[in-house]
Order: sequence, then C-alpha cells, then structure tokens
Amino acid sequence: MNFHKTIFGGTIFSAFDPYFPTMYYNIFQQKDRKLEIWLKSANIKYKRPANTDLQITFNVSYDDIKEAENALNKFGKFEKWHSVQAINTKGVVCAEAEMLVYLRDNKIKSKIGF
Repeated sequence: MNFHKTIFGGTIFSAFDPYFPTMYYNIFQQKDRKLEIWLKSANIKYKRPANTDLQITFNVSYDDIKEAENALNKFGKFEKWHSVQAINTKGVVCAEAEMLVYLRDNKIKSKIGF
C-alpha cells in the first residue's frame, strides 16, 4: 500500500506478469515439449485505485493450446495476446492488462530463420 492506502500500480502489474508464460510452460512440459516462453509485451490500464485485495483470473483455453501447437509445428514460434482484469472485493475492475506471450521451439530453427 502507498501513502493513499492503495496498491502501487507496479505491484498490480507484477501480479499480471508471470502467469501466462508459466501456464504455457507447464502445459507444454506435460506434453514433453520444451519451449522458450516469455512475456513479450504488455499493456496495462489502471481504471480505479485499488484499496482492497484484488482477484485476477488467468485462463488459457484448449483452443489457445491447439492454436499454439499448430503454429509451433508450422512456424516454430507462436504469439498470443491475452486479456485479464484485476477486480476488487466489491466487483469493480481496478486494472485491465493485455499480455503478449511468446513461445518458440528452438528445435525448429530452420523455420524461424535463426
């Protein structure tokens, strides 16, 4: 909490940061596929001061995974934007973020050009 008794914006952003790459990593690890995965870009919009706990729900769908597998097999890489919200205990959206996840299969270098 800052001196206004609200959560620092950087703290909220850091709550968004690791989850999508971690989720993709774990999903593909279970498929016995080792990939380079990271958060390539992110945009955040602060809508209201966050003066309560925040709930953030991250979702990677079955269709997202199939889309990633197809792109990885064809091109050796995959990028996908995901949207997520930070919601306070009253149900008010305090922040929205768009996260660009990057996946690369280093075993398919010839298809990516490096």
